[in-house]
Amino acid sequence: MATIWDVAARAGVSKSTVSLVLNKSPLVKDETRERVEQAIRELNYVPNNNARGLVKRESKCFGVIIPRSDLHSAQNIYDFGYHTSLYAFNVMNGISSGLMNSDYGLLIEHFFDDGSGELPSLARNNRVDGVFLIGNLMQSQMVDEIVKRGIPVVVIGHHYPQVDCVTTDVPQGIYLGVRHLLEKGYRNICYLNSPVRYGSSLSRLDGLRGAFEEFGLCVTEENHIYCQHNTGEGGYLAAKLLWERDMCPDALATANEQIALGVMRFLYEKGIRIPDDISIVTYEASVLGGYASPALTTVNVEKERMGKIATEMMLRRLSDPDWELQYERLQPKLVLRESVGEVQR
Repeated sequence: MATIWDVAARAGVSKSTVSLVLNKSPLVKDETRERVEQAIRELNYVPNNNARGLVKRESKCFGVIIPRSDLHSAQNIYDFGYHTSLYAFNVMNGISSGLMNSDYGLLIEHFFDDGSGELPSLARNNRVDGVFLIGNLMQSQMVDEIVKRGIPVVVIGHHYPQVDCVTTDVPQGIYLGVRHLLEKGYRNICYLNSPVRYGSSLSRLDGLRGAFEEFGLCVTEENHIYCQHNTGEGGYLAAKLLWERDMCPDALATANEQIALGVMRFLYEKGIRIPDDISIVTYEASVLGGYASPALTTVNVEKERMGKIATEMMLRRLSDPDWELQYERLQPKLVLRESVGEVQR
C-alpha cells in the first residue's frame, strides 16, 4: 500500500507539500498540485484520515444520539411491545445521504436519561466532531451541557433555541389527518396519542383541537387517550380500553403507525373491518403503513429530508462557527390510501 512518502518521492516534493495538497491549501502552486495529484492517482494512494484527524484534533465522525423514553421492551426483540425506532432510522437515512460525498462517518448511541445528569458517552468522551439529537426526549439542560463542551449540535424533531434545529409542523400534520376524517363525514372520532412524556404529544393535541374546533367539536377525555407505550402493544391496549368503555368510535386517528398497527390487530380480533366498519388515519409515514392491509392513510413528515437538512446545517456550522442559529420547520403532507372510507348513512 502506497504511503505519503511514496507520493512525495514520485512527485519530487516534500511530505509537507503532499499534506498541503491533501488539505486543499491555496499555498501550493498549480503546477506542483497537479504533479502531486497525478502521483496520488498513479499510486492509488488513500490518505490515512485517522492520522490526519489526530493532528487536526478531528475524529471525522458525527454522533447520532437517540434518546429512549424508558427501558420497557418486549422480551422478544421482534415482539409486539418492541419499539420500532423507525423514526430515527428514517432520519438517519437522510443524514447518511447528506454525508455521502464527505469524509464523515456516523456513530450511534441509544441513550436513556435516568435523571442523573450524565451525558451520553459520545458527548461525554468528546469522541465526535458534532452531535445529531433525534426526537424530543432530551432535557434542555443536557443540550446546554453538550454545547458547553464545544460540540456542535443539530436537533431533529424538536426546537431548542440554543442550537440548530429542523422539525416538522406537528400540529399541522395532525390537523390534516383528522380533518380528512371530518371531511369524509365522521364525527365519532377518537384520537390515540403518544405517551404524555413525549413533548410532541402536546403539539399533537393542538392539531387535534384545531381540526375539531373547525367542525364545532370539542376534545374530551373520551375522544382523546394517551397510549401507555409508543408501540403496537400500546395501540392495542388503548383500543381495548375504548371498547371496554363501550365507546366504539367509527373513526380513529393515531399518533404513529406502530400504534395504528396495534389498533388494527385488536380490530381484527374483534371482527371489525377497515374501512367498512371503522376508518383509520395515522401519522409519521413509514414502510409499515404501506405494508399494512388495508394500507394506511397517513401523514408524511419527510423524515429523510429532515435528516439531510440537518446534515447541511452541521457541515455549515463546522465551517462557520459564527453562523446565525438556524431553525427550519417542514410542512407535512397527507398520503391517501385505503384505510379511510365513506360514512355509511
